[in-house]
Amino acid sequence: MLYFSSDGAEVDALSRELSAAGIPCEVRHGPFPEGMFPQDSYAELWIVHERDCHRALMLCVELGVGFAKRPRKLPTFDD
Repeated sequence: MLYFSSDGAEVDALSRELSAAGIPCEVRHGPFPEGMFPQDSYAELWIVHERDCHRALMLCVELGVGFAKRPRKLPTFDD
């Protein structure tokens, strides 16, 4: 498993990016364990071939997606 999120659209988008890069993967959906998150379900992104794991991780970092998503910077204002 490379990544999981309660945002299925985010997982699907990452899956498309990996597939476009020639990295076979699959999305699995399921319920969170009870009490883990308030949402009812989540999606997992699995890499099919272990040999592609490093490439998948590096692509996530390059794109700033999945586990490598950068926090949104809030604008700073001078007082």
